[in-house]
Amino acid sequence: MKIHYLNCATMFPKLAKWFAPHLAAVPSICLLLETDTACILIDTGFGTLDMADPLRLGPANRLLNARPDIKDTAVYQIEQLGIAPERVEHIICTHLDSDHAGGLSDFPLARVHVTRQEHDAVFSPKNSGEKHRYRRCQVEHGPDWVLHDESELSANPWFGMDCIRDISGLPSQIVLVPLPGHTRGHCGVAVDTGNGWLFHCGDAFYVKHEVTGKTPLGVAFFRAVAHTYRSKAAGQVKRLKQLVAETGDRVTLIGSHDPISYKQFIKKPLQ
Repeated sequence: MKIHYLNCATMFPKLAKWFAPHLAAVPSICLLLETDTACILIDTGFGTLDMADPLRLGPANRLLNARPDIKDTAVYQIEQLGIAPERVEHIICTHLDSDHAGGLSDFPLARVHVTRQEHDAVFSPKNSGEKHRYRRCQVEHGPDWVLHDESELSANPWFGMDCIRDISGLPSQIVLVPLPGHTRGHCGVAVDTGNGWLFHCGDAFYVKHEVTGKTPLGVAFFRAVAHTYRSKAAGQVKRLKQLVAETGDRVTLIGSHDPISYKQFIKKPLQ
């Protein structure tokens, strides 16, 4: 399995330059897993329709201030790699916020894996936070959903964490690890690279300081604004801190919007 690291959205949150400089410019890191027969995309970032019409991103974009650039989309970057978009047979979404699922319509043939709780949060919201955070226009094409829930939890935890293993159609190296808090059905994706585990944590943390040290003050403000279930989200950060302490270099964490993860894996200026 070959892993490609993609930045599929670039945002310049307003006021962050002064109040949360760690997040003055943020990526949305996605992974493309390429096998001999097919490709699996972990998150999509924004899509081509979003970049052509940023109004699709809704009121939240007044704060996120996304750069409308077609070159940031997953489908554009995958084509630049010489890979036909039709080869993306599966997409795993950590959650369905616009900067993680906006590109679903660019891969209409793909099966879209997400937790049942996250799917329900979009189509049967429990509160105003869920009602207003998702963009229905990004899923109106009718994705081929594959929903995962507690009934699939493995008897073999992943480093002590509940997980879903051996998913039909996906390589056995991929493990889903529920991390609810940021959203109702938020979920991490662990990938066995053969030289350790790569753990895409979605928005469970924003900068790696949160799981390796002390959370910067401005980042704490972003957490308070962005997480729908704040106490659960705080609990996930504690779990990830413990994971880092116990596994050392056996597990490498990636945060979707973490500038440190971006520098480590994409290694280009974020501008």
